[in-house]
Amino acid sequence: MKMKVNVQVIKTLRDSRCYSQEQLAEMSGLSLRTVQRIEAKGVASLESIKSIAAALDIDCQQLLALDHSVHVQGSASAAAVSEHIQIPATKTDSETASAQAPQEQAAAKPKANKHSYLWSMLLVIAANGFGFWGIFDAYHGGRIDHETMSLLKNLVSLALLFSVGLLAYKGYKEGIFK
Repeated sequence: MKMKVNVQVIKTLRDSRCYSQEQLAEMSGLSLRTVQRIEAKGVASLESIKSIAAALDIDCQQLLALDHSVHVQGSASAAAVSEHIQIPATKTDSETASAQAPQEQAAAKPKANKHSYLWSMLLVIAANGFGFWGIFDAYHGGRIDHETMSLLKNLVSLALLFSVGLLAYKGYKEGIFK
C-alpha cells in the first residue's frame, strides 16, 4: 500500500546531514531510483518509509504527510516543515550510544547486513581453505616442487588476509561490527 510522505521533511533531513540521494539509498537499503521516485512523487510503501526513517534516525510518523494541507510540495521552506515536524539534532557517536537502548540500535541497522558480511567472510575463508588443500595435495602428490608450493601458499595467504581484512574494514565502516 502506498502512503503519502512529506517530501520536504526527507529533503530537509537529508540536506541537513549532507547526504546525497545515492547515500540515502545505500544507507536505507533502497535503490537510488526508489529514493528519487519517493522525493519526486511523494508516495512510498510502508517498508520504504521504515527504511528511510531508520537511515535518517527518526520515527516513521515524522515522514508521513500529516494531512493534505501539510503535504508540502517543492515550494515550502524548511521553516514551514519544521513547524509540523520536529527535526532531531545530530548527536555524536558517544551520545548516540549512551542515549539509545541496545534494541533501538539493533533496529536501526538491518541484521541481514551483518549476516551477509559474516557469510561472505566464511565463504572467503572456505575458498582459501580449499586452495590450501589443493596446494598441499599437489605437493604431497609430487605434482609441484617445494618452491612452487611455497609461492602458491604465500599467495593464497595474502589473498585470504586481504579479502577478510577488506570485508572487516567495510563492515566496520558501515557500522556492522561496532
